[in-house]
Amino acid sequence: MAKSWECDGVPKDGKSYPHQNPPGKHDPYENFGADCVICGLPKEAMIGDKSKPPVKAIAAAITGVLTLAVISGYQIWQSQSCRGNKQKINGICIAVDSTVAISSTLSASTSAPTSSPSAAISPAAPVNTYPTLKVANVPTVIFRYGGSTSFAPLRNPAIVERINQAHPGYQLVYTEPPSGNKPGSGIGIKMLIDGQLSFSQSSRPVKDAKYKAAKERNFQLEQIPVAIDGIAIYINPQISISGLTVSQIRDIFTGKITNWKQVSGSDLAITVISRDPQDGGTPEYFQETVLGKADFASSAKPYVRDTTSGIKKVATTPGGIGYATASEVCNQSLVKTLPIGREINKGFITPCNGKEVNKAVFAKDTYPITRRLFVIVKRDGKLDEQSGVAYANMLLSDEGQQIVNQAGLVPLR
Repeated sequence: MAKSWECDGVPKDGKSYPHQNPPGKHDPYENFGADCVICGLPKEAMIGDKSKPPVKAIAAAITGVLTLAVISGYQIWQSQSCRGNKQKINGICIAVDSTVAISSTLSASTSAPTSSPSAAISPAAPVNTYPTLKVANVPTVIFRYGGSTSFAPLRNPAIVERINQAHPGYQLVYTEPPSGNKPGSGIGIKMLIDGQLSFSQSSRPVKDAKYKAAKERNFQLEQIPVAIDGIAIYINPQISISGLTVSQIRDIFTGKITNWKQVSGSDLAITVISRDPQDGGTPEYFQETVLGKADFASSAKPYVRDTTSGIKKVATTPGGIGYATASEVCNQSLVKTLPIGREINKGFITPCNGKEVNKAVFAKDTYPITRRLFVIVKRDGKLDEQSGVAYANMLLSDEGQQIVNQAGLVPLR
Protein backbone atom coordinates (compact mmCIF):
# COMPACT_ATOMS: atom_id res chain seq x y z
CA MET A 1 0.00 0.00 0.00
CA ALA A 2 1.21 3.52 -0.78
CA LYS A 3 2.74 5.52 2.07
CA SER A 4 0.25 7.63 3.96
CA TRP A 5 0.30 11.43 3.82
CA GLU A 6 -1.36 14.16 5.85
CA CYS A 7 -3.59 16.98 4.67
CA ASP A 8 -4.86 19.97 6.64
CA GLY A 9 -6.63 21.72 3.76
CA VAL A 10 -3.90 24.34 3.20
CA PRO A 11 -1.88 23.75 -0.03
CA LYS A 12 1.88 23.76 0.63
CA ASP A 13 2.85 24.37 -3.00
CA GLY A 14 1.37 27.88 -3.15
CA LYS A 15 -1.12 26.93 -5.83
CA SER A 16 -4.88 27.52 -5.93
CA TYR A 17 -7.24 24.53 -6.21
CA PRO A 18 -10.73 25.75 -7.21
CA HIS A 19 -12.21 22.25 -6.92
CA GLN A 20 -11.26 21.90 -3.23
CA ASN A 21 -14.47 21.13 -1.31
CA PRO A 22 -14.86 22.24 1.42
CA PRO A 23 -12.28 25.00 0.90
CA GLY A 24 -9.90 26.15 3.64
CA LYS A 25 -8.11 24.66 6.61
CA HIS A 26 -9.40 21.56 8.39
CA ASP A 27 -8.08 19.20 11.06
CA PRO A 28 -5.06 17.16 9.87
CA TYR A 29 -6.22 13.92 8.21
CA GLU A 30 -4.13 10.86 7.28
CA ASN A 31 -4.73 9.80 3.68
CA PHE A 32 -3.68 6.76 1.66
CA GLY A 33 -4.97 7.64 -1.81
CA ALA A 34 -4.17 10.29 -4.41
CA ASP A 35 -6.62 12.88 -3.02
CA CYS A 36 -7.57 14.01 0.48
CA VAL A 37 -10.74 12.29 1.73
CA ILE A 38 -11.81 15.49 3.54
CA CYS A 39 -11.32 18.24 0.96
CA GLY A 40 -10.20 16.58 -2.27
CA LEU A 41 -6.78 18.27 -2.46
CA PRO A 42 -4.25 16.17 -4.40
CA LYS A 43 -1.26 14.69 -2.60
CA GLU A 44 1.06 17.00 -4.54
CA ALA A 45 -0.55 20.07 -2.96
CA MET A 46 0.78 19.09 0.46
CA ILE A 47 4.43 18.86 -0.63
CA GLY A 48 6.33 21.86 0.69
CA ASP A 49 9.06 23.06 3.01
CA LYS A 50 7.74 22.56 6.51
CA SER A 51 11.00 23.61 8.21
CA LYS A 52 10.11 27.32 8.00
CA PRO A 53 6.43 27.83 8.67
CA PRO A 54 5.13 31.24 7.56
CA VAL A 55 3.85 33.72 10.10
CA LYS A 56 0.28 33.24 8.82
CA ALA A 57 0.55 29.52 9.42
CA ILE A 58 1.71 30.07 12.99
CA ALA A 59 -1.14 32.49 13.63
CA ALA A 60 -3.59 30.06 12.06
CA ALA A 61 -2.27 27.27 14.26
CA ILE A 62 -2.77 29.35 17.42
CA THR A 63 -6.28 30.25 16.29
CA GLY A 64 -6.92 26.60 15.51
CA VAL A 65 -5.88 25.53 19.02
CA LEU A 66 -8.18 28.08 20.62
CA THR A 67 -11.03 27.10 18.29
CA LEU A 68 -10.45 23.41 19.00
CA ALA A 69 -10.67 24.08 22.73
CA VAL A 70 -14.07 25.72 22.29
CA ILE A 71 -15.30 23.01 19.92
CA SER A 72 -14.08 20.25 22.25
CA GLY A 73 -15.99 21.74 25.15
CA TYR A 74 -19.09 21.95 22.99
CA GLN A 75 -18.69 18.35 21.82
CA ILE A 76 -18.33 17.16 25.42
CA TRP A 77 -21.57 18.97 26.24
CA GLN A 78 -23.24 17.49 23.14
CA SER A 79 -22.15 13.93 23.94
CA GLN A 80 -24.07 14.09 27.22
CA SER A 81 -27.36 14.24 25.34
CA CYS A 82 -27.14 10.62 24.16
CA ARG A 83 -28.45 7.84 26.38
CA GLY A 84 -27.39 4.29 27.05
CA ASN A 85 -24.46 2.97 25.01
CA LYS A 86 -24.91 5.59 22.29
CA GLN A 87 -22.31 8.19 21.39
CA LYS A 88 -22.90 11.40 19.46
CA ILE A 89 -20.82 11.32 16.27
CA ASN A 90 -21.32 13.99 13.61
CA GLY A 91 -24.36 15.20 15.57
CA ILE A 92 -26.10 11.81 15.45
CA CYS A 93 -26.47 9.39 18.37
CA ILE A 94 -24.91 6.11 17.22
CA ALA A 95 -24.84 2.88 19.21
CA VAL A 96 -21.22 1.94 19.94
CA ASP A 97 -20.35 -1.67 20.73
CA SER A 98 -16.61 -1.69 21.47
CA THR A 99 -16.55 -5.45 22.02
CA VAL A 100 -17.64 -5.98 18.43
CA ALA A 101 -15.81 -3.09 16.77
CA ILE A 102 -12.30 -4.18 17.76
CA SER A 103 -10.97 -7.71 18.11
CA SER A 104 -10.96 -8.90 21.72
CA THR A 105 -7.38 -10.09 21.27
CA LEU A 106 -6.22 -6.49 20.86
CA SER A 107 -5.10 -4.73 24.03
CA ALA A 108 -5.96 -1.10 24.67
CA SER A 109 -2.32 -0.10 24.33
CA THR A 110 -2.19 -1.26 20.69
CA SER A 111 -5.55 0.12 19.52
CA ALA A 112 -5.52 1.98 16.23
CA PRO A 113 -5.42 5.76 16.72
CA THR A 114 -8.76 7.47 16.52
CA SER A 115 -9.64 10.81 14.98
CA SER A 116 -12.90 12.38 13.90
CA PRO A 117 -12.78 14.45 10.71
CA SER A 118 -16.46 15.26 10.96
CA ALA A 119 -15.96 18.81 12.15
CA ALA A 120 -13.93 19.54 9.02
CA ILE A 121 -16.49 18.16 6.59
CA SER A 122 -19.18 20.71 5.77
CA PRO A 123 -21.13 21.59 2.65
CA ALA A 124 -19.82 24.50 0.61
CA ALA A 125 -21.91 27.59 -0.20
CA PRO A 126 -24.44 28.13 -1.66
CA VAL A 127 -25.73 24.83 -0.28
CA ASN A 128 -27.63 25.52 2.94
CA THR A 129 -28.61 23.60 6.08
CA TYR A 130 -32.28 23.13 6.94
CA PRO A 131 -34.04 21.37 9.85
CA THR A 132 -36.27 19.19 7.64
CA LEU A 133 -36.58 17.96 4.06
CA LYS A 134 -38.74 20.99 3.33
CA VAL A 135 -35.87 23.04 1.92
CA ALA A 136 -36.20 26.18 -0.22
CA ASN A 137 -36.09 26.61 -4.00
CA VAL A 138 -37.28 23.14 -4.97
CA PRO A 139 -38.49 22.95 -8.58
CA THR A 140 -41.67 21.07 -9.50
CA VAL A 141 -40.96 18.75 -12.40
CA ILE A 142 -39.69 15.20 -13.08
CA PHE A 143 -35.92 14.78 -12.71
CA ARG A 144 -33.71 11.92 -13.84
CA TYR A 145 -30.78 10.93 -11.64
CA GLY A 146 -28.37 7.99 -11.28
CA GLY A 147 -24.74 6.98 -10.85
CA SER A 148 -22.96 5.28 -7.97
CA THR A 149 -24.30 1.95 -6.70
CA SER A 150 -23.09 3.01 -3.23
CA PHE A 151 -26.13 5.31 -3.12
CA ALA A 152 -28.48 2.33 -3.44
CA PRO A 153 -29.59 2.54 0.24
CA LEU A 154 -30.66 6.15 -0.36
CA ARG A 155 -32.73 5.11 -3.38
CA ASN A 156 -34.98 3.01 -1.21
CA PRO A 157 -38.61 3.61 -2.30
CA ALA A 158 -39.54 4.63 1.25
CA ILE A 159 -36.88 7.39 1.22
CA VAL A 160 -37.92 8.59 -2.23
CA GLU A 161 -41.51 8.67 -0.98
CA ARG A 162 -40.50 10.82 2.03
CA ILE A 163 -38.91 13.31 -0.35
CA ASN A 164 -42.03 13.27 -2.51
CA GLN A 165 -44.23 13.89 0.54
CA ALA A 166 -42.13 16.92 1.48
CA HIS A 167 -42.20 18.21 -2.12
CA PRO A 168 -45.07 16.63 -4.10
CA GLY A 169 -44.02 18.31 -7.36
CA TYR A 170 -40.39 17.20 -7.10
CA GLN A 171 -40.37 13.76 -8.71
CA LEU A 172 -37.22 11.66 -8.90
CA VAL A 173 -36.75 8.94 -11.51
CA TYR A 174 -33.70 6.69 -11.17
CA THR A 175 -32.20 6.19 -14.63
CA GLU A 176 -30.17 3.15 -15.69
CA PRO A 177 -27.16 3.74 -17.96
CA PRO A 178 -27.51 3.14 -21.72
CA SER A 179 -27.45 -0.45 -22.94
CA GLY A 180 -23.97 -1.96 -22.78
CA ASN A 181 -22.87 0.24 -19.84
CA LYS A 182 -22.62 -0.83 -16.21
CA PRO A 183 -23.99 1.40 -13.43
CA GLY A 184 -21.49 3.42 -11.42
CA SER A 185 -20.07 6.84 -10.60
CA GLY A 186 -18.17 7.22 -13.88
CA ILE A 187 -21.07 6.55 -16.22
CA GLY A 188 -23.34 8.68 -14.00
CA ILE A 189 -21.06 11.71 -14.36
CA LYS A 190 -20.80 11.12 -18.11
CA MET A 191 -24.58 10.94 -18.41
CA LEU A 192 -24.84 14.19 -16.45
CA ILE A 193 -22.40 15.94 -18.81
CA ASP A 194 -24.23 14.50 -21.82
CA GLY A 195 -27.56 15.88 -20.59
CA GLN A 196 -29.14 12.52 -19.75
CA LEU A 197 -29.35 13.26 -16.01
CA SER A 198 -30.27 16.31 -13.96
CA PHE A 199 -27.72 15.39 -11.26
CA SER A 200 -25.65 12.35 -10.44
CA GLN A 201 -24.38 10.46 -7.39
CA SER A 202 -20.72 9.55 -6.99
CA SER A 203 -18.59 7.56 -4.55
CA ARG A 204 -15.41 9.26 -5.76
CA PRO A 205 -14.34 12.84 -6.53
CA VAL A 206 -14.86 14.22 -10.02
CA LYS A 207 -11.83 13.78 -12.29
CA ASP A 208 -10.15 16.82 -13.88
CA ALA A 209 -11.03 15.48 -17.32
CA LYS A 210 -14.73 15.59 -16.42
CA TYR A 211 -14.45 19.15 -15.11
CA LYS A 212 -12.85 20.06 -18.44
CA ALA A 213 -15.51 18.26 -20.45
CA ALA A 214 -18.24 20.15 -18.60
CA LYS A 215 -16.48 23.49 -19.08
CA GLU A 216 -16.29 22.84 -22.82
CA ARG A 217 -20.08 22.64 -22.76
CA ASN A 218 -20.37 25.97 -20.94
CA PHE A 219 -21.25 24.78 -17.45
CA GLN A 220 -19.42 23.75 -14.29
CA LEU A 221 -19.63 20.62 -12.14
CA GLU A 222 -19.73 20.82 -8.36
CA GLN A 223 -19.30 17.86 -6.01
CA ILE A 224 -21.19 18.23 -2.74
CA PRO A 225 -20.31 15.72 0.02
CA VAL A 226 -23.38 14.31 1.79
CA ALA A 227 -22.18 11.20 3.67
CA ILE A 228 -19.23 9.07 4.76
CA ASP A 229 -19.01 5.46 3.68
CA GLY A 230 -16.82 2.45 4.44
CA ILE A 231 -15.85 -0.35 2.07
CA ALA A 232 -16.35 -3.86 3.44
CA ILE A 233 -14.40 -6.94 2.38
CA TYR A 234 -16.63 -10.01 2.12
CA ILE A 235 -15.84 -13.69 1.57
CA ASN A 236 -17.49 -17.04 0.93
CA PRO A 237 -18.96 -18.16 4.29
CA GLN A 238 -16.98 -21.43 4.20
CA ILE A 239 -13.68 -19.55 4.54
CA SER A 240 -12.40 -19.31 8.10
CA ILE A 241 -9.84 -16.60 8.92
CA SER A 242 -9.74 -13.98 11.67
CA GLY A 243 -9.07 -11.00 9.41
CA LEU A 244 -6.77 -9.39 6.86
CA THR A 245 -4.43 -6.41 6.84
CA VAL A 246 -4.69 -3.82 4.09
CA SER A 247 -1.40 -5.04 2.60
CA GLN A 248 -2.74 -8.62 2.52
CA ILE A 249 -5.92 -7.37 0.81
CA ARG A 250 -3.77 -5.59 -1.78
CA ASP A 251 -1.71 -8.72 -2.43
CA ILE A 252 -4.85 -10.87 -2.77
CA PHE A 253 -6.62 -8.55 -5.21
CA THR A 254 -3.46 -8.06 -7.31
CA GLY A 255 -2.78 -11.82 -7.48
CA LYS A 256 0.37 -12.00 -5.31
CA ILE A 257 -1.46 -14.12 -2.72
CA THR A 258 -3.40 -16.90 -4.47
CA ASN A 259 -4.26 -19.41 -1.71
CA TRP A 260 -6.02 -18.90 1.60
CA LYS A 261 -3.35 -20.94 3.40
CA GLN A 262 -0.96 -18.02 2.76
CA VAL A 263 -3.03 -15.92 5.19
CA SER A 264 -3.67 -18.59 7.84
CA GLY A 265 -6.67 -20.12 6.07
CA SER A 266 -7.27 -23.56 4.60
CA ASP A 267 -5.61 -24.90 1.45
CA LEU A 268 -8.06 -23.33 -1.00
CA ALA A 269 -7.46 -21.25 -4.13
CA ILE A 270 -8.53 -17.60 -3.91
CA THR A 271 -10.95 -16.23 -6.51
CA VAL A 272 -11.09 -12.43 -6.70
CA ILE A 273 -14.48 -10.89 -7.58
CA SER A 274 -14.68 -7.24 -8.66
CA ARG A 275 -16.60 -4.75 -10.73
CA ASP A 276 -14.78 -2.99 -13.57
CA PRO A 277 -12.78 -0.01 -12.23
CA GLN A 278 -13.56 1.80 -15.49
CA ASP A 279 -17.27 1.77 -14.65
CA GLY A 280 -17.74 2.33 -10.93
CA GLY A 281 -16.46 4.78 -8.33
CA THR A 282 -16.06 2.07 -5.68
CA PRO A 283 -13.81 -0.25 -7.75
CA GLU A 284 -11.88 2.75 -9.05
CA TYR A 285 -11.37 4.07 -5.51
CA PHE A 286 -10.44 0.57 -4.32
CA GLN A 287 -7.87 0.18 -7.11
CA GLU A 288 -6.30 3.60 -6.55
CA THR A 289 -6.33 3.62 -2.74
CA VAL A 290 -5.96 -0.01 -1.65
CA LEU A 291 -4.15 -1.51 -4.64
CA GLY A 292 -1.91 1.51 -5.18
CA LYS A 293 -3.19 1.78 -8.80
CA ALA A 294 -2.02 -1.78 -9.56
CA ASP A 295 -4.10 -4.02 -11.84
CA PHE A 296 -6.60 -6.50 -10.45
CA ALA A 297 -5.68 -10.18 -10.47
CA SER A 298 -6.54 -12.05 -13.67
CA SER A 299 -9.08 -14.12 -11.72
CA ALA A 300 -11.20 -10.98 -11.31
CA LYS A 301 -12.15 -11.11 -15.00
CA PRO A 302 -14.71 -11.15 -16.38
CA TYR A 303 -15.83 -8.37 -14.06
CA VAL A 304 -19.28 -8.57 -12.48
CA ARG A 305 -21.93 -6.02 -13.44
CA ASP A 306 -22.87 -4.72 -9.98
CA THR A 307 -22.69 -5.38 -6.24
CA THR A 308 -25.61 -7.79 -6.26
CA SER A 309 -23.91 -9.91 -8.93
CA GLY A 310 -20.67 -9.80 -6.93
CA ILE A 311 -22.32 -11.01 -3.74
CA LYS A 312 -24.02 -13.88 -5.54
CA LYS A 313 -20.78 -14.92 -7.23
CA VAL A 314 -18.75 -14.87 -4.00
CA ALA A 315 -21.49 -16.84 -2.24
CA THR A 316 -21.33 -19.60 -4.84
CA THR A 317 -17.55 -19.60 -5.37
CA PRO A 318 -15.45 -21.56 -2.83
CA GLY A 319 -12.53 -19.28 -2.02
CA GLY A 320 -14.33 -16.21 -3.34
CA ILE A 321 -13.61 -12.70 -2.04
CA GLY A 322 -15.11 -9.32 -2.97
CA TYR A 323 -15.67 -5.78 -1.67
CA ALA A 324 -18.50 -3.27 -1.63
CA THR A 325 -20.11 -0.44 0.29
CA ALA A 326 -20.69 -1.73 3.81
CA SER A 327 -24.37 -0.77 3.83
CA GLU A 328 -24.92 -3.08 0.85
CA VAL A 329 -23.18 -6.05 2.48
CA CYS A 330 -23.72 -6.03 6.26
CA ASN A 331 -27.32 -7.21 6.02
CA GLN A 332 -26.47 -10.08 3.64
CA SER A 333 -26.65 -13.71 4.78
CA LEU A 334 -25.12 -15.20 1.62
CA VAL A 335 -21.61 -13.93 2.40
CA LYS A 336 -19.47 -13.12 5.43
CA THR A 337 -17.83 -9.74 6.05
CA LEU A 338 -14.23 -9.75 7.20
CA PRO A 339 -12.54 -7.66 9.93
CA ILE A 340 -9.55 -5.75 8.56
CA GLY A 341 -6.67 -3.71 9.95
CA ARG A 342 -3.98 -1.32 8.78
CA GLU A 343 -1.28 -3.48 10.37
CA ILE A 344 -1.26 -6.83 12.19
CA ASN A 345 -0.19 -5.30 15.50
CA LYS A 346 -3.03 -2.78 15.30
CA GLY A 347 -5.71 -5.49 15.40
CA PHE A 348 -8.69 -6.06 13.14
CA ILE A 349 -11.82 -3.91 13.00
CA THR A 350 -15.15 -5.19 11.69
CA PRO A 351 -17.25 -3.07 9.30
CA CYS A 352 -20.49 -4.55 10.70
CA ASN A 353 -22.18 -4.98 14.07
CA GLY A 354 -24.25 -8.03 13.29
CA LYS A 355 -26.47 -6.96 10.39
CA GLU A 356 -25.88 -3.26 11.02
CA VAL A 357 -23.09 -1.05 9.70
CA ASN A 358 -20.42 -0.25 12.29
CA LYS A 359 -20.80 3.48 11.69
CA ALA A 360 -18.81 4.54 14.76
CA VAL A 361 -15.52 3.22 13.38
CA PHE A 362 -16.17 4.87 10.02
CA ALA A 363 -16.86 8.24 11.64
CA LYS A 364 -13.79 8.01 13.87
CA ASP A 365 -11.56 6.86 10.99
CA THR A 366 -10.36 3.79 12.89
CA TYR A 367 -11.61 1.60 10.04
CA PRO A 368 -8.96 1.51 7.28
CA ILE A 369 -11.06 2.02 4.13
CA THR A 370 -13.47 4.98 4.20
CA ARG A 371 -14.43 7.70 1.73
CA ARG A 372 -17.04 10.40 1.11
CA LEU A 373 -20.10 10.19 -1.10
CA PHE A 374 -21.02 13.13 -3.35
CA VAL A 375 -23.99 14.64 -5.14
CA ILE A 376 -22.68 16.00 -8.45
CA VAL A 377 -24.44 19.21 -9.47
CA LYS A 378 -24.55 20.68 -12.96
CA ARG A 379 -24.00 24.42 -12.48
CA ASP A 380 -25.81 25.65 -15.58
CA GLY A 381 -28.13 28.22 -13.99
CA LYS A 382 -31.14 26.17 -15.07
CA LEU A 383 -33.55 23.58 -13.67
CA ASP A 384 -30.90 20.83 -13.58
CA GLU A 385 -28.77 22.93 -11.23
CA GLN A 386 -31.78 23.79 -9.09
CA SER A 387 -32.79 20.13 -8.81
CA GLY A 388 -29.29 18.97 -7.81
CA VAL A 389 -28.84 21.66 -5.16
CA ALA A 390 -32.30 20.91 -3.78
CA TYR A 391 -31.49 17.19 -3.50
CA ALA A 392 -28.16 17.94 -1.77
CA ASN A 393 -29.89 20.36 0.60
CA MET A 394 -32.45 17.70 1.52
CA LEU A 395 -29.76 15.13 2.37
CA LEU A 396 -27.79 17.74 4.33
CA SER A 397 -30.80 18.89 6.33
CA ASP A 398 -31.16 17.64 9.90
CA GLU A 399 -33.85 15.22 8.77
CA GLY A 400 -31.81 14.24 5.71
CA GLN A 401 -28.75 13.39 7.80
CA GLN A 402 -30.97 11.22 9.99
CA ILE A 403 -32.10 9.44 6.82
CA VAL A 404 -28.45 8.98 5.81
CA ASN A 405 -27.78 7.45 9.21
CA GLN A 406 -30.81 5.15 8.99
CA ALA A 407 -29.69 4.00 5.53
CA GLY A 408 -26.45 2.63 6.98
CA LEU A 409 -24.18 5.49 5.94
CA VAL A 410 -22.41 7.94 8.23
CA PRO A 411 -23.81 11.49 8.36
CA LEU A 412 -21.41 14.40 7.92
CA ARG A 413 -22.71 16.25 10.96
